[in-house]
Amino acid sequence: MISRANRRNKGPEPIYRHLQESIIAKVRKGDFKPDDALSSENELAEEYGISRGSVRTALKELQDKGVIYSVAGKGSFVSRQISDQSVSKQDRIAFIVPSLDGSDLQIYRGIEDTLNTEGFILSIFNSQRSIEQENKNLKLLLEGKEKGAIIFPNWGRTNAEALFELKMAGYPFVLIDRYFRELETDYVVTDNKKGGFLATEHLIKLGHKRIGIVLGLNCTAIEDRFEGYREALAQHDIVHDPALVRRFQRDDAEENEPSAETGYNEAVDLLNDKPTAIFATNDFLARGTIKAIQDAGMNIPGDISVIGFDNQGFAERLNPALTTVAQPFYELGQRATRMLLVKISSDNSKEGCIKKVLSPELVFRRSS
Repeated sequence: MISRANRRNKGPEPIYRHLQESIIAKVRKGDFKPDDALSSENELAEEYGISRGSVRTALKELQDKGVIYSVAGKGSFVSRQISDQSVSKQDRIAFIVPSLDGSDLQIYRGIEDTLNTEGFILSIFNSQRSIEQENKNLKLLLEGKEKGAIIFPNWGRTNAEALFELKMAGYPFVLIDRYFRELETDYVVTDNKKGGFLATEHLIKLGHKRIGIVLGLNCTAIEDRFEGYREALAQHDIVHDPALVRRFQRDDAEENEPSAETGYNEAVDLLNDKPTAIFATNDFLARGTIKAIQDAGMNIPGDISVIGFDNQGFAERLNPALTTVAQPFYELGQRATRMLLVKISSDNSKEGCIKKVLSPELVFRRSS
């Protein structure tokens, strides 16, 4: 199904919401202590890419909620009230996440909104897109006070062993977006195979037969998107050409996530094989792909069409706006949270693994 907007969105949110949620998350995690000073309004505006007026509005709302307090001429400080709440005796749930921006932030909102209605507190373990830090966070779970964890793994398979240790210890957790075929776990994911099929079939219906694909690191999400791509080609009697496939293979801890730079480099190479369309398997790769095509002096979509995957917030602001496959990130967070709470309230050792797959949606824009 094609739409021009993701109908699952809950409507526009203030552009300063990321700033507010970042401050709250740092307070709850303990990165900010009572009476710690926040950065200046100018520094916050630059860091979060918003106006100083938006920063003032965000801080005023946080002050009204008792999260911070203000001292004339000195700035804003963390209040004692919310810090006391963050170390209260309420049950906690951990969220291990690669970062707290973009789609990760939408998942976080779905988790926290659900936990708030159930009286739980959320502890954030931000891996900062580092495999090494994620491994440390996973090991901390067995030492912490959280009742269970929602885990959004980094790309690749580096930390499967740490997840296996959690499973063997009987620690309740639910994976989001990515899972491990060799490890039986609970998970909530988008139907990535269907999404890959939708993206590829969309390009085929536009008349394309030489459809290149730029893949991220090897993981179930990427494997399934690639499978959907090949299935769409087969159903439309188009022979799969391995020469049109590019895969990001770097797996070091410093650069474990495919980026716009990766997309650019892979697309530059792919253009030598003259595709008429490119399916980039996430929007970051697609952003780099668009730049590579434009730097080559080609027009999008006149000379070549581009489609991404995820529907990140920047997708509609690209030039041209990016056609992409939208994941229901907020719902992923909601479903994973409810699943985990059921596991915690039941005898975890007797429960079988639950696997929930949600439907993606094709969002049509000007890049195709």
